[in-house]
Amino acid sequence: MVRTAILLVLGVLAVPPLRAEVPAHVRQTALARIPLARSIAADPALVQAVVAKNATRETLDQIRSKDREWIDNPQYALRRTLTTNACAQRLRELTESDKVVVEAILMDAHGANVCASRETSDYWQGDEPKFQLSFGADKEMLVEEPALDASTSVYSIQLTVIVFDDKVKVGALTLTLRVPASSAAGPTSP
Repeated sequence: MVRTAILLVLGVLAVPPLRAEVPAHVRQTALARIPLARSIAADPALVQAVVAKNATRETLDQIRSKDREWIDNPQYALRRTLTTNACAQRLRELTESDKVVVEAILMDAHGANVCASRETSDYWQGDEPKFQLSFGADKEMLVEEPALDASTSVYSIQLTVIVFDDKVKVGALTLTLRVPASSAAGPTSP
């Protein structure tokens, strides 16, 4: 899914704010979860999972092949593996207390899934703005505009932060955050 992105660098908007019709509370949904995202991205077990995945040296051709199989085959075993492994369980533990978080995806240095809190619509996030405009652009953080998320079927906003291992970027974490349905219709009354 193509989304228009807004970059945040160190918590400060790097480009103009969300479109004028996006209510301030929608923007706040993501901004209020920056500390949570940073905390999850720094979790030692999750960082280790990303480092281990990077060590497999999966090629881009292998990633694309897995991505095609993931998309074409709802019974693809890798879907279950990456949503039930210890990494996925840890993601759920770290996000379960915040009901606004509907999905968490941990990605390696190519944007391939390391694990996810629930099944994603595809395996490879590396071809999407959430990865390209954060990890790929050396930006610590990215907040995208609200949209209907294909994986969750929820009107949401995505927050992506880079995962570091001893100051070296190794992957990225995306939190998909629920936005009130009334926000999908446009501006709200004062």
